[in-house]
Amino acid sequence: MIQIKGIVKDITFQNEDSGFAVIQLAPENNVRQITCAGIMPSIGTGESIIINGEWVIHKKFGKQFEIKSFEIVRPTTLDGISTLLGSGLFSNIGPARAKSIIEKFGLETLDILDNEPQRLQEVPGIGKKFCDKIKSTWETQRHLRSLLLFLQGYGVTLNLALKIYKVYGADSQKRICENPYSLVENVWGVGFLKADQIAQKMGFTHDSYKRIRAGLVYIMQDAISNGHVYQDIDDLIIKATDILDVQKEHVVFSLDHAFDAKILTKNGKNVYFPLYYNAECFVAEDLKKKTNNKIKDIDILNIDKWLCAYQQEKSWIADPRQLDAVRCAVSNTVFLLTGGPGTGKTTTLQVIVSFFRDNNKKVLLAAPTGRAAQRMGSIANSTAKTLHRLLEFRPSENGYTFAKNDQNQLEADVVIVDEMSMIDLLLMRSLLLAAGNQTRLIFVGDNNQLPSVGAGNVLGDCILSNKIPHVNLTTVFRQAKASRIVTAAHEMISGIVPEFANGSSDDCFFLVREDPHECFQTIIDLVSERLPKKYNFDPVDDIQVLSPMHNGILGTDNLNVNLQVRLNDNPLKLVRGTHTFFLGDKVMQIRNNYDQGVFNGDIGKVIDIVHDESLTVLFDHKKVIYGISDLDELQAAYCISIHKSQGCEFKAVVIPVSTQHYVMLQRNLIYTAITRAKKICVMVGSSRALSIAVKNNSSLKRNSNLAALLCE
Repeated sequence: MIQIKGIVKDITFQNEDSGFAVIQLAPENNVRQITCAGIMPSIGTGESIIINGEWVIHKKFGKQFEIKSFEIVRPTTLDGISTLLGSGLFSNIGPARAKSIIEKFGLETLDILDNEPQRLQEVPGIGKKFCDKIKSTWETQRHLRSLLLFLQGYGVTLNLALKIYKVYGADSQKRICENPYSLVENVWGVGFLKADQIAQKMGFTHDSYKRIRAGLVYIMQDAISNGHVYQDIDDLIIKATDILDVQKEHVVFSLDHAFDAKILTKNGKNVYFPLYYNAECFVAEDLKKKTNNKIKDIDILNIDKWLCAYQQEKSWIADPRQLDAVRCAVSNTVFLLTGGPGTGKTTTLQVIVSFFRDNNKKVLLAAPTGRAAQRMGSIANSTAKTLHRLLEFRPSENGYTFAKNDQNQLEADVVIVDEMSMIDLLLMRSLLLAAGNQTRLIFVGDNNQLPSVGAGNVLGDCILSNKIPHVNLTTVFRQAKASRIVTAAHEMISGIVPEFANGSSDDCFFLVREDPHECFQTIIDLVSERLPKKYNFDPVDDIQVLSPMHNGILGTDNLNVNLQVRLNDNPLKLVRGTHTFFLGDKVMQIRNNYDQGVFNGDIGKVIDIVHDESLTVLFDHKKVIYGISDLDELQAAYCISIHKSQGCEFKAVVIPVSTQHYVMLQRNLIYTAITRAKKICVMVGSSRALSIAVKNNSSLKRNSNLAALLCE
């Protein structure tokens, strides 16, 4: 093994996920730089390092040094100190300021920064304010450097180390040593497998109760991410025993310990996180209380009189179910209005809003997403907010809180919420807390769509309980019947596999492509050329590809990579691991970030990139800046999953329908996808796959007890 000490002058390639890097190293006492390659997860330009390895001849790149191990050390030469300070690692020290500092303190520079940073004011051009900034940055980097050195043997990438440091700060190393499994609960992006890898290397035993408890939390979190509110205790024990490869009695012991510590809670055979158990109980009790609280401020005779006048004034010929819906909305504290496309749901909502306004009632409108709120506002000729903004969310140490709650309730006579199928259990709890007992709650949605991304099945459970006043609109109006999107959607709900004429005047098409590769190529051509040319659509802003799955040739990952190549040739880019973001890219936020005020499923566009530092995304008139360590919250959005499309509408939608996605071929999935299209919908794939999806009405059951609680 050969050992070389030097300074990292440049990083030619770096994969943040694997830690593999190719660097240009300037060895001590040697003018020529050398190319080195190996696993260096925490390396940065300007670092002084000692590498161990051997010389090899690469078939393509020639002679280079293959690194077997490395160690980051403090630079001991003026050149090394200068390179480190001017490398960009320290945001308040550039090359010019680094030169001034070194001219003043020489080889003592790093000791001054460590122990007497106030002396930086002796350097011309550095006052107290700037001195304090440099001191803060240096302190952060010193702790971060120590953390990186500690973690580099555990396969932790630089970005992940930055996330850990953001949560734990200067105590990061101490917290990890005490319990590396705490990373699973506290740091987004650290899964159980990564925490377990760190813990095993640290010497934690295979059957440690901390390991098993973390495994139980991991399984529960995974269930939550799949929409389940609870886990059956027997299923949980079996899964934990299998995944953790430990004895059943060890799992039972750790589970009891988790109950005692109130990390988990049990109701009968159902195991919950306390937050979700309390939320489910509250939502059921509050809905029952509000439903039983009859409001009598408007006489039913006045409703009928008003409806007659409204129909005459607007020349509105109402379906009887629409009139029933208006009466129910007015005379109940809680009311559900559901219906598919073309059934008059929008018109009914407009009538309900008009009635309350004519009767001097204060009406608030809300929807789960920004786009859904905009659409709702235009329908009701008013301003609608996202639910998070209506409830006035506030970032907090534990995620978020809402300023509107049981102590500071909404000032409204009526609150109307659209896209109710997207409301998960926790958001429903927050809404009910903020709504007074005399406030009418009207929930509007389509019960044939997919349930919420978050845990629970609130709309479905409310309907299933048969305890909440509910009107479902089923009549498809004549105007809507002209749309093949609408008629095909209703055929699917009835279990009929639609047939498509693919006529020039149609708005819904099915292009048969049995081979997945042909299907893939057709989708690329449709988005980049055919649809923009025929309908004058913008391929990025107007057309959305929706896929049932992430993996495979027709999954979101592969389609995004290829659509990005075809639709965005901007040279300005920012690379993070295997992901590359270009200026002008369409992107999606994939987790709730309460500090920034952006949420899972929000779609935006990259409008600015600062090289190797940050990018800026515009979301519905809101600009958000992402640093390097935050980029895993974003993904390209030329193609998104059907689940993430809920609450959105697009001028044109393109959907792969393939037997490759067999496990996801469900009626409500395809129904949700085609009803996202406002003007044009194109399905591409196998007729057999479409038939499988339409005939499969057994969508995955969610573990939720809300319906049963409502019936108690």
